[in-house]
Amino acid sequence: MLTISSRKLVGIAMLVIAVVFVAYLALTYPRVLVSFTVSFTVGADVKHVEFEVPFLHERVQVEVRVRSGNALWTASILEGENIVWRHTASQSSQTTYTSEWIKMSNGRYNFTFATAGLGSLEAEVKIVSKGGFW
Repeated sequence: MLTISSRKLVGIAMLVIAVVFVAYLALTYPRVLVSFTVSFTVGADVKHVEFEVPFLHERVQVEVRVRSGNALWTASILEGENIVWRHTASQSSQTTYTSEWIKMSNGRYNFTFATAGLGSLEAEVKIVSKGGFW
């Protein structure tokens, strides 16, 4: 039979476990790391963005939502000089590209988005990270 102090101890232990679980969920919940628009005209153009993968986040996803245009585009994630991820597509009309979840360690990375071609391109680029639970 539990005494009052034992019941309090069990209740406090359950509360601590719940708080730790909720804190882990909050820390690892998917979040947008980078979001920007690009509007490139005829020719070649490049945009560089630096971002950081947070603690407890181990996966990153890149989304490119083209609003209009017709151009060849390439996107890449670099850690220093090393290429972590790269994708190239020939774009015509409106469409969305979403990468697979890319496994990455926490730290600083460089994202490069570039176009080349006779057409223009207007797009929204978003990089999302998430932790292991999701």
